[in-house]
Amino acid sequence: MTDSYQDLSNPSCANLDAPADSEKTRVAIVKATMAASIGLASSAVLCATNAWAAKPAPRGGGNEAGFLGSNQITASIMRQFRSVGTMQIDMGIVVSAISNRARAQAATPALRAAWRGVAQEFVNSFFIPGRVPDTQILGQRMQAVTDRVVGPGISRVVLLSVIVR
Repeated sequence: MTDSYQDLSNPSCANLDAPADSEKTRVAIVKATMAASIGLASSAVLCATNAWAAKPAPRGGGNEAGFLGSNQITASIMRQFRSVGTMQIDMGIVVSAISNRARAQAATPALRAAWRGVAQEFVNSFFIPGRVPDTQILGQRMQAVTDRVVGPGISRVVLLSVIVR
């Protein structure tokens, strides 16, 4: 907070008259160098920790083995020609048959495009801002488009989360 009588047009520094090789200047440079090196070291450790934590899970024979996740599917919530929010949907598909897994994985880009269209149609037709989205309608529509793209009965849609902002 500044004093109301202080002249702000002429900035002042505490040590303008000190020579460049003064002890205070050297101490300030050493402190800045130490802070920068500590920051770099901590970010390197953080990156190494994240890389270690992001190791892929072993492929086992559990229920997770047939799950193919996708990125977030987003849709803009529009009212009266302006954006009032976004809906983010985390989802994936479960393919139980190993022989169909490669087919479903190859169709992933087409699935994401179709899911984006369904999400935007759902937001425009069925979603009312301020209310909880009906995930049953959303899930049924996502399953219908998945059956159309991948093939009927090959995969099952799993909605992980639906977030409205």
